[in-house]
Amino acid sequence: MAKVIFPSSLQKYTNGISEVAVAATNYQDMVIELDQRFPSITVDIIEKHAIAIDGIIIQTPMLEKFDCDSEILLIARIFGG
Repeated sequence: MAKVIFPSSLQKYTNGISEVAVAATNYQDMVIELDQRFPSITVDIIEKHAIAIDGIIIQTPMLEKFDCDSEILLIARIFGG
């Protein structure tokens, strides 16, 4: 199962859990699975974050796929002006 790692800013929605294993193998299914497992972490909250799949940062994830042994890190998007 892929491992999803939450930054400290999201752990308030996961009851302090810093990482979980998910059965999903793509971004959309991962978002749905996380939303179902943690009712307080909404799809909107998840989608406000970029992700890193096995160290490769994706600023606006949508259809990304990953392996069952991948590590997915949710990270705050960086905005500039």
